[in-house]
Amino acid sequence: MKNLMNLMIAFAFCTTTSVAADPVIDLIPGSSVNYFQGSFDSGKNKAGTEGKLFFVEFYADWCTPCKWMDKTTFRDSDVINLLNDNYVPLKMDIESDEGSNLKEKFSVRMLPTILIFNSKGDMVERVEKTLSSESMTSLLSFHNNPKNKQVISHNVNSSPSVYSENRGPNLDHLYNQYQIAEKFRTNYKLQVGNHFDYNDAFDQVRELKEIFLEPIIVLNNYVDNTTQYKVLMGEFQTIDEAESFRKILRTDFKIDSIVY
Repeated sequence: MKNLMNLMIAFAFCTTTSVAADPVIDLIPGSSVNYFQGSFDSGKNKAGTEGKLFFVEFYADWCTPCKWMDKTTFRDSDVINLLNDNYVPLKMDIESDEGSNLKEKFSVRMLPTILIFNSKGDMVERVEKTLSSESMTSLLSFHNNPKNKQVISHNVNSSPSVYSENRGPNLDHLYNQYQIAEKFRTNYKLQVGNHFDYNDAFDQVRELKEIFLEPIIVLNNYVDNTTQYKVLMGEFQTIDEAESFRKILRTDFKIDSIVY
C-alpha cells in the first residue's frame, strides 16, 4: 500500500482540473523529452559512452506533483533541449521491480526525486522537490559542463558513487549562478501555512479553496528526519505582485503569509 512506502509526497491541489488552467509555458509544437526506454544501468552506460549526463526522475502514477511537472516543466522548450542534447533522461517508476529496488538503494523517500550523474557515473545532484521550468533549466545548465561529459566506458554492473559536495574551484561560479537563478526566479507564491501533520495541511487547503480561486499546493520540506508541510498559494510573475496579494490576505482576510 502506498501509505506504507515511507515516502513523503508533495501533494498538489488546484482549484480547477482542466488542462487549460495550467501555467502558460514556452512550447515547441510536437516536441518532447526523449526518455530512455531501458534499465538504469543501460541508461548510465549510454550516458558514459556518449559523453552525456544521466538524469533520473523517480515517480509514481499516483504522484500529483510528478504529473504537474510532466504537464509544465518537462514541456518547456529550454528543458526539452537541455535534456535531449546533453543528458540521457530516464523516468523510473518506484512501483516497478527495478524502481522499487533503486528506491531502496538510493533511499528515495519523497516524490518527485531527481538524481543527476556525470558521465563517469558519479552522482552530482539530488533534488527532492517539485521544480518549475525555470528552476529545472538552471539546474540542468549548471551541470552541463565539459567535466561532467567525458566519454567513459562503464561496466554494466558498476554502481555510481555517492554525491560529493566537492565541486572543484572551476565550478564555483557556475554554482553561484544556479543559486542566484533559484533565488531570483520569476514565479512566486505565498506561504500561508506550515504544518508537521499532513492532515492539518490538507484541512487548511480545503478551507482556503472554499474562499479563493488561486491555485493552492502543499510542498514537503524534509529536515532532520522531520517532514514539514508548507501550504503555498498563488502564481505571481513578480515579487511585487506577490507582495500586493500578501497585503490583501492580511488586511481583508486576516491571513498572515510570506513570499515564497
